[in-house]
Amino acid sequence: MDIKAILFDMDGLIFDTEGLYKKIWQGAVSEQGLTLSDQFYQYFIGVQDAQCEQLLQENLGKQFDMQRFRKKRDQMLAAARKNGIVYKGGFKELFSGLKKRAFRCALVTSSALPQAEHYFAGSDYLTMFDAVITSEKVEKGKPAPDCYLIACEELGIAPEESLVLEDSNNGMRAALDAGCYALMIPDLLLPDADVAQRATAVLDSLAEVEFFLKQTVSETASESSVYTA
Repeated sequence: MDIKAILFDMDGLIFDTEGLYKKIWQGAVSEQGLTLSDQFYQYFIGVQDAQCEQLLQENLGKQFDMQRFRKKRDQMLAAARKNGIVYKGGFKELFSGLKKRAFRCALVTSSALPQAEHYFAGSDYLTMFDAVITSEKVEKGKPAPDCYLIACEELGIAPEESLVLEDSNNGMRAALDAGCYALMIPDLLLPDADVAQRATAVLDSLAEVEFFLKQTVSETASESSVYTA
């Protein structure tokens, strides 16, 4: 492995949001007397909101009022955000260590930029990423590989020179199909069979990433700040 950059997903990886989103989406659907099952919600994880809404409309049919759903969902989300979004364990220590070792870092998320800005408000983390890829920059969202290809292009590296950190199967498929190395750190979902077979590794938490890097990446940086296994 010749790793020059670490590419981070956001929801469910950096922030403990996937469980929150699930509760909110299911609550906004149930307000109409309808049901969004846990099983069907799995298709939404790691996917852009517009695609999720399309899936939801197709699944619930004409009886489902999308405008009513959006209003209720956004009200519930705004209320949740007032309490602050919690960082997943290990992120702050990992990010600090990566910056000290001169790894380039990118944020690659299916969320929109204003949402990312809100989550990172009160910290300098968002400005410390060398590239930020949000839904506004990507026509085809995960599991399409476009977002990770765009991130590598902005960083000026080849996909095989990057290591992606993801929590979702769709995100992993996007990273692997882009040609990146990819670690899965599951949140709500365990890896599907195809993802488990292709993943560079599956870890329990972000706290294990540093150990993985120490086992696979040299401690001596080159003049270009590249670490080579």
